[in-house]
Amino acid sequence: MRNIAIIKKCLEYEKELILSSVEKEDKVLFFDNEEELLKSEDYGKIEIVFGEPEHNTIHLMKNLRWIQMTWAGANKYTSVPDFPDNITLTSASGAYGCVISEYIVSGILALYKRLFSYREQMKRGGWNQIVGDDTLEGKRVLILGTGNIGQETAKKLRCFGVYTVGICRTPGNKHSSFDEIDTIDNVDTQLQSADVVIIALPGTAQTAGMFDAERIKKMKANAILVNVGRGFIVDTEELTNALQKGLLKGAVLDVTEPEPLPEKHPLRDMENVLLTPHISGISWGENKFTRKRILDIFCENLKRDRSDEPKKNRIDFSKGY
Repeated sequence: MRNIAIIKKCLEYEKELILSSVEKEDKVLFFDNEEELLKSEDYGKIEIVFGEPEHNTIHLMKNLRWIQMTWAGANKYTSVPDFPDNITLTSASGAYGCVISEYIVSGILALYKRLFSYREQMKRGGWNQIVGDDTLEGKRVLILGTGNIGQETAKKLRCFGVYTVGICRTPGNKHSSFDEIDTIDNVDTQLQSADVVIIALPGTAQTAGMFDAERIKKMKANAILVNVGRGFIVDTEELTNALQKGLLKGAVLDVTEPEPLPEKHPLRDMENVLLTPHISGISWGENKFTRKRILDIFCENLKRDRSDEPKKNRIDFSKGY
């Protein structure tokens, strides 16, 4: 018998899917939030959690042995020194690539086609062609991160006639989605020839502050910077300065540091910046695409847990992802 706690508000079909993936003797408890969990007399018996409990809660749950996150990034847990080493942590990596890649491509196209400028012109009553539009065809795109998000993005961009370069940590990696693969050691050289730079890296001690003033200066003039990784990978003020000086064509930012940005921050008012509140991976459409994929990963891991098989997306704390 396993004691399992779901600390995410679930739709009825989601509850049915989870219940169909466990054994009859398993006890599954559904909570809309963590506060409900802590009020339950069963929380001390919980072995498995689906969700992202706070650190204090984790230390209170003496029988907890596995956390299945609904997130792809694990820095909430990998960045703290006292995460219990007896608890397995698995992510929802693989659930977000399709949706986030659509966000990335749509954001780049919106900037190249000057769609935000046209929208502002229409608000003012204008009806004129705006010069400076561009096309994706023939562009060179550098994608930092060759995981699910990077691969799905490369696939979509290649349909537009783009040359894609993937940046990974380990030499010798091969991914058919990319035209070329290079390592993180050569990122500065690659930046100088990239028309678009996409950051799809995990948040780790190694990636924190990676795009500082010096690295931003190495980017090709009139390039676009996209960040769907973690906000702290990019120095927000240095990026703002580069945009204000016209050194970059624009930016697509689903994550920032801090998050949210202050109400009066300059990035909020720039026509060449797409700024969104960390929503690129969310799909609330009719088919609940992202939610379904996250649940599929959890249900697969529930079955693997029952048979003592290695779980998908187990986090390696030495790497941070």
